[in-house]
Amino acid sequence: MMNPFLFICFFLSFSLSAEMVKIPAGNWRPFLKETNFKLGETIKVKSFYLDEYPVTQKDYFEFIEANLQWKKGKVSSLFADGGYLGDWKGKSPDSRTANSPVTYVSWFSANAYCQWKGKRLPLESEWEYVASFPPPGKNKKDMESIILGWYGEQKPEFLPSVGKYKNRLGIYDQHGMIWEWVFDFNNTSVTGDSRQDSDLESSLFCGGGSLKANDFSNYASYMRYGYRAGLKGWYTAKYLGFRCASNVNIKDNPI
Repeated sequence: MMNPFLFICFFLSFSLSAEMVKIPAGNWRPFLKETNFKLGETIKVKSFYLDEYPVTQKDYFEFIEANLQWKKGKVSSLFADGGYLGDWKGKSPDSRTANSPVTYVSWFSANAYCQWKGKRLPLESEWEYVASFPPPGKNKKDMESIILGWYGEQKPEFLPSVGKYKNRLGIYDQHGMIWEWVFDFNNTSVTGDSRQDSDLESSLFCGGGSLKANDFSNYASYMRYGYRAGLKGWYTAKYLGFRCASNVNIKDNPI
């Protein structure tokens, strides 16, 4: 007879695998200096699971139905600003956008959702590592063109359903649709304090020569880092959503 504990672990592992993609281990070089690493140092990213798609409005509605403290109008201002779920006319999403990424969510609410699912928010290094893989048949320059096109285009009133952009690892919509929360969104700094540092961050913040006009990859990455650096955990925004991650050993998830 199968050990009940082993069955539960098998079931959880299967469930995670069914809705998440297992990301292979690899190396990633941060665009800016991270807190615990030197500038230019390569970071080893362990294998982990990442949601195939951003969390949708339908997914998030299920979460708040089970966790009433996160309903629109009930969340403390300590955990989400007044824009929380601002595109929901009532207490539920518009039927036209049920499969669109949920936005107007704070770091606290995104983190709570992932914990409810038995998962966690991805680390910045994990998110950026996966995001560095271009779509099948494309190269990094093609990918950067997509990103820069999204930065410059007029944003739609209603976001499309998930599944628009797919990278080589099978992860959808990291680029070209929304910004996404990561667990350590304030891990790097492009604020005024960084001007005191004699490194790349200082040059980038001041718009110095290291930010080359023809270096699209640097510009696209700088925009993401700059956006994250301006966030606070309770902020919400029209094009800011999230997805969840999980360690390969699910018992290691910080819940």
